[in-house]
Amino acid sequence: MKRFSALVAIFATAFLAHSVALAQEISNEEIRNELKILRARINKLELEVSRKDREIEGLKAKVEKPSEAASAEEGQKKWTDRIELSGAIEVEYGSEKHKVKDPTAGKSTSSRDEDLTLSTVELHTDAQINKYTKGHVVFLYEEDEDEDRVRIDEGTIRLGGIEETHNLYFQAGKYYPHFGELNSWFVSDPLTCQIFEIQESAAEAGYDGSWFSTGAGAFHGDVQKTGDDESRIKGFFADANIHNPEDTLGGVSLLAGISYLSNVADTDTLQDEVNQITDYVGGVALYLVAEYHNFSFGAEYITAMDDFHAGEMGYAIDRNGDAQETKPAAWNMELAYRPMDPLQLAVKYEGTGDKFGLFPEKQYGLCVSYDLFESTTLSAEYLHGDYDDNNQNGDGNVEDSRDAVTLQLAVEF
Repeated sequence: MKRFSALVAIFATAFLAHSVALAQEISNEEIRNELKILRARINKLELEVSRKDREIEGLKAKVEKPSEAASAEEGQKKWTDRIELSGAIEVEYGSEKHKVKDPTAGKSTSSRDEDLTLSTVELHTDAQINKYTKGHVVFLYEEDEDEDRVRIDEGTIRLGGIEETHNLYFQAGKYYPHFGELNSWFVSDPLTCQIFEIQESAAEAGYDGSWFSTGAGAFHGDVQKTGDDESRIKGFFADANIHNPEDTLGGVSLLAGISYLSNVADTDTLQDEVNQITDYVGGVALYLVAEYHNFSFGAEYITAMDDFHAGEMGYAIDRNGDAQETKPAAWNMELAYRPMDPLQLAVKYEGTGDKFGLFPEKQYGLCVSYDLFESTTLSAEYLHGDYDDNNQNGDGNVEDSRDAVTLQLAVEF
């Protein structure tokens, strides 16, 4: 071991001596040249590193820009996902034959009216503002009603109605308070709807559960009784119904309920017939809608709870031209059947009470609808109505009967 250590020491001493001798042989000039060469190489490497850094920064920018655009698009989608748009466009051809009688001679005459109209264009906008708040707006155009103007048919704010609020809700705005279901599988509105539909600016509170719903609200109203302060809110409504969730009751879908309105003279049709009322006349509606597989059935009865006095309603004129008391009522029954997926057949029997010559006393009809394409439906409807003999229209004649044919092409989106 000692011998090996001695050999290593001798070798190291010889190597160092040789290195020192070699270093002495390199001149100062050669050292300067070597340093210049090294400096040039370093500068070249620095330029190359700088160029690579610029390339890397460029690649980063290209990657980040799409990412920012994607992020902005994602934010936009999140906002647009809160808004749902839907609507309908309906074009109709209508032909109506009207038959009247001369009350003195008993002679009947008839007339026919035909028209082709863009009957309905409506756009529904529903916005989920947050978990608890919803906004709802309906823009509506009807050629016979609006003189080429689009109006805001509904505009509401709804709070709650979800599990976190125990299904309690509050709603306010302009809309159609729930007075009757007014359901139909026909092109034309049922007589219950034509007489008792009401649209108001209102506020209501209620409960909307999976099996039971109820609500009550108030509105100002357009018809005030004699001596009442027109600046006060006098209109009230309420509704309660039972309905079953989907996939319960063995495939049967059921809706049954009752509605109340404090003044039926405020409905959209009857308010145009009011001369002056001395007291408010309430109304009640009973309705049932049931569906089972390819069959659907609806029944509804709506009536005033008391009489309007003679002279209070402009339509209540008998065949002698004398004003009469009136207790307006309407009812509707419909049955619809889909023998195959694109085809639906519907029949109805409906009528009114104490409507004199304003609407038929009894009416029946048939409607056939066929889905030409997805959300595109062609419908044909026929209605025949007979009036109460004890009436007189504005021309001094007695309304006798009417026959109406309607063809409709409709799209929904």
